[in-house]
Amino acid sequence: MKISIIGAGATGLAAAAYLHLISVPFTIYVRNEEKRKLWETHPLNVSGKVNTSLYLPMARSLEEACEADILLVFTRADDHEAVTEEVMPYMKKGQCLLFLNGCWGAVKAYRAFQKAQGAVPITIGETANMPFIAALSSDHTSLHFKAMKDEIAYSAIGDETLLSELLHKLAPKVTRVSSPAATSLSATNPIIHVTQCLFNLSRIENGEDFDFFGAPLTKRTAAFMEECDKERLAIGKALGLELAPLLATLNSFRGTRAETLYEALTENPSYLAVKGPTTLTSRYITEDLPCGLTSLLDLSDMMHVDCPHITALVYTMALYLRQPYRPFLTLQDLRVLKGLK
Repeated sequence: MKISIIGAGATGLAAAAYLHLISVPFTIYVRNEEKRKLWETHPLNVSGKVNTSLYLPMARSLEEACEADILLVFTRADDHEAVTEEVMPYMKKGQCLLFLNGCWGAVKAYRAFQKAQGAVPITIGETANMPFIAALSSDHTSLHFKAMKDEIAYSAIGDETLLSELLHKLAPKVTRVSSPAATSLSATNPIIHVTQCLFNLSRIENGEDFDFFGAPLTKRTAAFMEECDKERLAIGKALGLELAPLLATLNSFRGTRAETLYEALTENPSYLAVKGPTTLTSRYITEDLPCGLTSLLDLSDMMHVDCPHITALVYTMALYLRQPYRPFLTLQDLRVLKGLK
């Protein structure tokens, strides 16, 4: 099994470190030429849950990266369509394209292949959440491997044999869910991140140094998240899906037994170490808002599900940021979702 990692942010590099640890061969492709040259000549020093130092095997071109059996995509969710368009000319029958985490990447990729080729000759999959939590130093030479999740939920379109084999190497528990709708709707971070950002926008815009899940998270904020989560579950039910509640998902991923969402977010060491964003260009806003929360609002409109808290969250953020609401999912995406159930 040969793996290529597309995108080398903190989680992509954490995947590389773990694959190195378990002796699974891989290469990494990055668009940034300076980063490629840096990692070809300097080792990546990894500390935390994984302790190692390695020279990263870099692919010199996207075509070279696409020679792998499985392509793991660790780019931003709003970049998934662009990545699909770039790798499509080089991918062959029997290969796998896996988005981590998915956030509708599998649906967008499936539609792109259908439109361009009339068929989907590869396996396309996505995970519900990132399997690793890590932080990369500003000079890109040191990685703090903070945590690994105990469970990975994934969906696949096509022959999932290779994907299943790989994912079972990455987590002790792997769950195959029914469709990309189930994985994308199971992503919990957008509700948590965007809600917490909304109630801390002044701190973020002022560039304050603050703990994201410590004292700033109140019981009332956690209650708002729970209301958003009830609406997410209602959207899933309208699509014929029985999704796990947010609290149950966090307990499963973290191996904890928190009784309330507030407890889960304020007492878990993994969350207590997270710092709040210091700019309005944080991925918690620029990625989780359009790809995560806006997609929920899109589905609520198309499926006629009343979602007042998600609606208020999306539109308030859009007004504050002075960025008009733009749909992320379309009726064509919904038709694909229903067809893949």
